Amino acid sequence: MVKDAARKNAIRARMTQTGKSYTDAARELEREAAEVAEAPDHRRQPVITFEWFSGQAHGVVDLAREHARSHGHGTVGTEHLLLGLIDDQTGGLAFEILDDLAGAVEVVESAVAAAMPPGATIVPQDLAWSEHAAFVLARGADRQRDRTGHGHIGPEHLLLALLARGDSRACQILTDLRITYESVRTEVVDRLNAMGVVSRYSQATHRG
Repeated sequence: MVKDAARKNAIRARMTQTGKSYTDAARELEREAAEVAEAPDHRRQPVITFEWFSGQAHGVVDLAREHARSHGHGTVGTEHLLLGLIDDQTGGLAFEILDDLAGAVEVVESAVAAAMPPGATIVPQDLAWSEHAAFVLARGADRQRDRTGHGHIGPEHLLLALLARGDSRACQILTDLRITYESVRTEVVDRLNAMGVVSRYSQATHRG
């Protein structure tokens, strides 16, 4: 039952994200899952290049690794990325949006702490990314960059990618706080427009 509910939440999140029907969103998620299942090794992950990441987005990634290690986790998950986003030095626009929507970033921090799995005494030298975190970094954030029409991946695109991954721990934490993909996307677009950050979509609208 829990797994089925998580699947439905993931489908609804993808519907909101893409505007697709329930059936099409479900097929897209199934296709992505099949890509992982068909890999020779189930531990295989998409290649993460960080090519379009801003300096702050790089900082979020570095902090996520630090948080995973300090909590005694051998895998860097979406919850660790979320912790990187609520740091006022690296989180940037995502930090501001979460601070406003949650009432304070401390609310998000407490929710993450409550959802954290227990840690281990020994942590491996090289930390692996969880399946969801790897997807967010390799594909999800870039998709959000493309859908907002911006030229780089900032912390705000990482936040949108976390919320678009409906069955991830970070998305479940934020959803429980009533922070949704749609509300964050509205904030991202409005605030970046107000800051004068150019989107190719706003350019097209202006030319039209």
